[in-house]
Amino acid sequence: MRPRRVRLIHSGAIIVKTRTSNKKTDYVCANHNTNVFEYYTHSFIHNKGFSKMKGMKHRAVSDIIATLLLLGITVAGAVLVAAFFQGNSVFRPDATSPGTQTASIKIIGYDTRDGSDLSGIDFLDNFLDAPPFLCTITCNASPDDLPSATSGTEFIVLTVRNQGMSKVSLQSVEVNGIDHSWDASTSSDVLSAASYPAAGKFSIISTSNTAPITQSSTNEMQSNGEARLVIKLSDDISQDIDVNQPIRTRIITNLLDPSATIITSGSVR
Repeated sequence: MRPRRVRLIHSGAIIVKTRTSNKKTDYVCANHNTNVFEYYTHSFIHNKGFSKMKGMKHRAVSDIIATLLLLGITVAGAVLVAAFFQGNSVFRPDATSPGTQTASIKIIGYDTRDGSDLSGIDFLDNFLDAPPFLCTITCNASPDDLPSATSGTEFIVLTVRNQGMSKVSLQSVEVNGIDHSWDASTSSDVLSAASYPAAGKFSIISTSNTAPITQSSTNEMQSNGEARLVIKLSDDISQDIDVNQPIRTRIITNLLDPSATIITSGSVR
């Protein structure tokens, strides 16, 4: 009897049941001269089934790469934003601290009152106006005079610390956009009514009020050192500074790392 032949739909293969030499049953494709396993394997690889699997594989790899790229962009953006805000040294003081900066010079206190004995120094007085304000352009008739009703710009005092690892030179202090340079003419003089910085300049004194209070012979500050800057406001500041108004300060050193801080007029900290 002839073996039963079965015609399959897939690729027109004719499946024939046969017996091998060891009397085991086998199935072959009579019209392709190969066994069923080899035939379907060859057919799968060279037809659409395998192509679809390859396409799925490529799509899966593409999805993974896209996900990794998105994660990388997100992390990089977060790092940039964090670096921007950490590097920004502009500070608005709160009720407890005069501020923090990342630059080498940090303002740790100030006295901007329109009153007497600034920073506890006996003669260092501003003229008490009514209403109070810090006189700048209005007092430009004789700006270098001690503050009075009609002349002499007024003082502010900043207490600063060099938090860097090396000494720095204080080149200027910017107040509301106007530079105030170090007054070398006050070098080694005792701070008094006869010797103080001119308008638009500052001198450097220690943080101690033990008499005599001598103005520094140099504009340098040692590492971890503290000092006070006695600043006589410039008459180039285009507007008098009302009490409780912000004062924009920026301390510029030889290290090119300016320290910017916003303090409050009419206050002491």
